[in-house]
Formats: sequence, structure tokens, C-alpha cells
Amino acid sequence: MANDCGQLVSGSPIRQEYLQTALSWINDGKIEDYMAKHQHDQDAEKLWKYFQDVIAWTRNTFINYRREMSSVQWGELYNKFKDKKQNAGELEVKIKELMQDEDVTKKSGIYSYVLTEEEKYLSIRTFTDKIKREAYERQKGICKKCKEHFEFEEMEADHIKPWHEGGKTTVENCQILCKDDNRTKSGK
Repeated sequence: MANDCGQLVSGSPIRQEYLQTALSWINDGKIEDYMAKHQHDQDAEKLWKYFQDVIAWTRNTFINYRREMSSVQWGELYNKFKDKKQNAGELEVKIKELMQDEDVTKKSGIYSYVLTEEEKYLSIRTFTDKIKREAYERQKGICKKCKEHFEFEEMEADHIKPWHEGGKTTVENCQILCKDDNRTKSGK
């Protein structure tokens, strides 16, 4: 099994990098705490079983291999979602669609996103300065929300139709909001 984990885990089994990865996963990144707690264990059977369970869960949940998978923190996802039933086919449809979305710049984040629905994992493409300036001029420096005038540097670009609803990062879908209104909107 260790030789066949290379697609899902970066590093080398020879250099104990898989062990370090498993230690990080099993104790939420606190390797030293786990080592201190288990320093007198006769073997690492529990850790090895955990690692195999993570890999098996990953292969069952995400049915098509993609090179982006090697940089995903599978243990974190396993710890959070192992007891929740997932439809691998439905996940694959979402993943395929997101892999083709040019606005998603961090493709490895797709796997976390399809389980958590948190856009922070995707690094959605941002509006260019040219698009921001065009929207600013079109709006004459007026914030779409509070209707106050601001200097260009005091404003931020925002998707009119949110990305998660199919809105693209284009000039037609860009509006300018003052920083306070944009951050209030984003916090919802």
C-alpha cells in the first residue's frame, strides 16, 4: 500500500515522509504531542492503520485521480468527513466542473471545497486593476451600496453575481464598493 500512496501523498516512504504526514494528520498537525503520548507504544500499528484508512477513504470518496491530489491534506478531510456519507459520483461531477473553471486558481483546493463549500480553498481569480478602474469610472466613484463617493484606493471590486452562483470575474460582473461595505458583504 505504501508504494501506491505516492499519487495522494507527497514525499518518499523511504525517508519517513509518509510517517511524518500520518503523524501530522492523526493529531491535527501536533506531531510532538502525538509522539509524547505514544512514545512507549510497542509498534506503530495504530498509526499505520489510520494512514491506510485515510488513503482508502480518499480513494473511495474521490474516484478519479488527478495530479493536484498529492498536495491535499487528506487526513484533515478524513478526520472531519469520514463519518458523513458522500456520493462519489456527485462529487466527481462537481470536481470536473471546477477543474474547468478558469476563475479557480488553486485546483488542489477543489477537494476541500466540495466537502466544506468554503470558497477560501479555491483562490478565486480576482479582478484585474484594469477591470477595477473601469468599474470605478463607470460608477463615477460612487459605492453601489452606501451611495457615497470614494477615491479609487478606498474601494474594492466585488462580483455582482457571486462566483458560487455562476458569476464570472469579468468587467460586466464587476461593481465597486467601499472597503467597509465590501467587507461587511463578504462576512455574510
